[in-house]
Amino acid sequence: MYQPEIERISEELYFVAASPATRRLRTQAELLSQTDVPVLVTGEQGSGKSTTARLIHALSLRSSFPFMEVKCAALTPDLLESELFGYEYGIVSGRSEGSPGKFEQCAKGTILLEEFEAMPAAVQARLLRLLETGEFVRSGGRTPLRADVRIIVATASDLETATAEKRLQEELFYRLSAFELRVPPLRERRDEIPLLLGHIMNRLTRRYGVPAPRLSTSLLDVCQHYTWPGNLRELENFAKRYLAQADEDAAMRELQSNPAYGAGVKNGNGGNGKHGNGSTTNGHSGEERSSLKLLVRNAKWDAERAAIAEALEQTHWNRKAAARLLNVSYRALLYKIQEYHLVPPADSLSRMLGSDGVEQAK
Repeated sequence: MYQPEIERISEELYFVAASPATRRLRTQAELLSQTDVPVLVTGEQGSGKSTTARLIHALSLRSSFPFMEVKCAALTPDLLESELFGYEYGIVSGRSEGSPGKFEQCAKGTILLEEFEAMPAAVQARLLRLLETGEFVRSGGRTPLRADVRIIVATASDLETATAEKRLQEELFYRLSAFELRVPPLRERRDEIPLLLGHIMNRLTRRYGVPAPRLSTSLLDVCQHYTWPGNLRELENFAKRYLAQADEDAAMRELQSNPAYGAGVKNGNGGNGKHGNGSTTNGHSGEERSSLKLLVRNAKWDAERAAIAEALEQTHWNRKAAARLLNVSYRALLYKIQEYHLVPPADSLSRMLGSDGVEQAK
């Protein structure tokens, strides 16, 4: 039984770890917080990617400096470019005048680029140059500026598809995906739901100055049998409605009448196995699950993942050596590491990173 951890990140933000999945995520975040390498945070909408990025910042040496978020898909191309890099608008009194962008405003801090694959090609090219050289130029300017900022990117999209469709530059993808943290969806950590719901309720009751409602065993059981397609965001909205209505029966009927209720919860699976994580057989009929085609495909995936993991272990996570051992290209191996969510153990990651937090050439 895991002792739950509730870690305060800011006034209204907490990181809750009460399952093996989130404890592992917490450990990986702490390890990566001690470096300055870019980190890719993946996960479904509302699963807690922004919170994970803020946790990395809070645990790092940059924690006393700014943390900024930019939602790339919400801005027009021109506005996004000036938002990130700033702009020059002329010469006044012999000096260039302009407006600093987030990379300057966030000096010595951490910047989170959400839905970064939505960046237009020109902005992707400028970001790639910044990652390669550590420098950038304001839009309309000429003077190179140093960027002392930790970059974290987050997405809910399939980046391999975005790269194949040329919506994401391949080189930028490789630069940003060397270290990936996958935030598990709520259906993969159902045992955390009672703790999360209680924590959200306590926070809301303090905010609104109302008494905390009772969370019965029956209500919590219904919540754990619901798959929460909207993840933590949906759970918080449910808590707000329950707090306003104070009607337990209505709250349970709301969840039980939803098609997402009970999906993947069989034989005590609890959402932690293949039927609950949405990545393999969840949603298929019994006939499909037992089909020879699906069985062969799953066996192939399992065998391939095991072979890659073994090669990485043999080479102590020297990925170029592992690629040679497997007789595949280095880039193909990077794709597979991301596809199977393979993460190096702490000792291997320490060897992969130099003392200055920069990944060593292999």
